[in-house]
Amino acid sequence: MSQLELHSFDQGRVARHPAWTTSEIDAAVEALLEAFEDRLPTRRDVRVVVKPNLNNDLVALTGNCVDLRVLGALLAALRRRGFHDLTVADGSNVGVERRDIDTFKRLRVDRMAERHDARIVDLNHDEGTRVVLTAGAHPHVARTILDADFLISVPKIKTHVEAGLSCAMKNWVGIARGQDKRHMHYDLPRNIFAINEVIQPDLVLVDGLVGMEGNGPGDGEPFRFGQLLMSDYAPVNDVVVSRLVDLPVSAVPYLGHAIDAGLIDQALVERVSREVPVLRAIKRAPPRRRLAELADRREIFWLKRAVRPLTDRPEVAKAAYKLKIIQDVYSLEDDTVSRIARAPGVCGDCEKCADFCPTGLSADEIGVKTDPADCIGCLYCWWVCPKDAITLDGELHGMQRQVDRYKAQIEQL
Repeated sequence: MSQLELHSFDQGRVARHPAWTTSEIDAAVEALLEAFEDRLPTRRDVRVVVKPNLNNDLVALTGNCVDLRVLGALLAALRRRGFHDLTVADGSNVGVERRDIDTFKRLRVDRMAERHDARIVDLNHDEGTRVVLTAGAHPHVARTILDADFLISVPKIKTHVEAGLSCAMKNWVGIARGQDKRHMHYDLPRNIFAINEVIQPDLVLVDGLVGMEGNGPGDGEPFRFGQLLMSDYAPVNDVVVSRLVDLPVSAVPYLGHAIDAGLIDQALVERVSREVPVLRAIKRAPPRRRLAELADRREIFWLKRAVRPLTDRPEVAKAAYKLKIIQDVYSLEDDTVSRIARAPGVCGDCEKCADFCPTGLSADEIGVKTDPADCIGCLYCWWVCPKDAITLDGELHGMQRQVDRYKAQIEQL
């Protein structure tokens, strides 16, 4: 019996499928694409661009960025359908871009894309076309997005201290190039809505495996949700996701702007409330600290730039994080992990590592099949192992802070 649940509304469709392990994710993505087969291009030589959420360098199991298992399942399913011109493209947040951190490398997205013969494009360094949004915002939208024949957005489900929710519509902030993302924050909810008016994804695949709640999108808590969703209209998708996590539409201001513009209406919201169940009440984002709001004021951006030699110091950044002025503290050093090993004698009947392996290795193969053709070095097996059965060769460096912050929580997923 199919586990797919499909809702059809006048404005668009949303399908949901439970999944958790790698094999379940593969089956769920295939079922979702079959349900939306009519939305896929009839020609197979079109340029397909997949835009995942790669907000920063936090491993996907924190709930921050897209799970490699979802990305890999999608690319494989597109290949099976004959699509051969595939690109994975995103532009991470301004802090990442300013420090020249390669999230594709740190998150092993580059290796997953290579595995499926897909190109990668960092939209922060792409050519762009200037668009006029609201509140004085005029960012450049990346040319790779504008030139695509078919766009697939792959967001996460996260709380957001400014936008309430980060899902399909919020994911589109990443198409603004580089430091132009600062323009979006002149009025983030209105500009999320506005940039979705400029260009829309043709299809949305929501990674709802591990979400982030509380102080999202960069410092919240991971939670197990175990759902994948697909939609052909981002605003409707986000109304449904809001219902699934028991977040009122009134708490997601960019959806309010979509209602005001007539893209969705109160009748849709009420119907979603009747037909879609609440699966888990998400812990909402806390109110922003006054200092955090002040730091984002465009009027004092000149001052922020002037004092960066001071604020970029590690001890100052850590203090700002403790005061909840910022969510992210970055290290410029990439990890140097080159190999994993597994001690099977301590595993017992636990095969959690295999459930999370994006390349589908079995528990017996993890730590044994370590060639790039088999293992992309994502370390998901190590992150979820609750028995210290997996060891790493190399230094964690930039990953150490997120290990200290999240490793114990991820083991409990």
